[in-house]
Amino acid sequence: MIYFLSDLHGDLNFKPFFDYLETAKQDDLLIILGDVGIEFEKTAENKEFSKKFLSSNKKIAFLDGNHENFEFINSFSLDNWNGGKVHRLSENIVHLMRGEIYKINGKTFFTFGGCKSSAKWKEMGLWFDGEEGTEEEFHNAYKNLENHNNKVDYILTHKRERREYKDGVSQPLYDLCMFIEDNVKFQCWYSGHWHVKQKFDDKHIALYDELVELK
Repeated sequence: MIYFLSDLHGDLNFKPFFDYLETAKQDDLLIILGDVGIEFEKTAENKEFSKKFLSSNKKIAFLDGNHENFEFINSFSLDNWNGGKVHRLSENIVHLMRGEIYKINGKTFFTFGGCKSSAKWKEMGLWFDGEEGTEEEFHNAYKNLENHNNKVDYILTHKRERREYKDGVSQPLYDLCMFIEDNVKFQCWYSGHWHVKQKFDDKHIALYDELVELK
């Protein structure tokens, strides 16, 4: 089975994640929709979280969010996984890269992590360069969607930009989201970022701290 969570933020008390580690079966896969928070802060709690995360023997795939240590994540070697590029953190843990499309259990998943943070995170010293997509990553996204005839089963992003909220957004991410809405055929779009679980409609669902099974 495939399950989703989002926005762990390196929290040792993020119960749904640790419950998954205890109960997941061999063939289960957890997909985290960004803001995992491994090696994000120089605190004892974050180091302990990172140790438990990276030593897990359960299958985990994650998008990056905007609160990540990108230097750490991007230091891992590139690999091919289910038809797309990943950073391989361990035998069973992979980072799903921006603009890639993966085929998992017969279904196709388009992924695009990251988004723009507010200025306060820089002021707090909790910010790493790389939170927003590059020109190359956006080009990769459009190219891969075109190669799949603008049709995938699922869209997975850390943040889903919405047409009615345009002020202060990252224009390239906004444009990609609008392109997907207007041109790509998909069954459902899962996103995180806002720390809420909300079903906007049958095709748009925001996730957070409740383990959700892909139907």
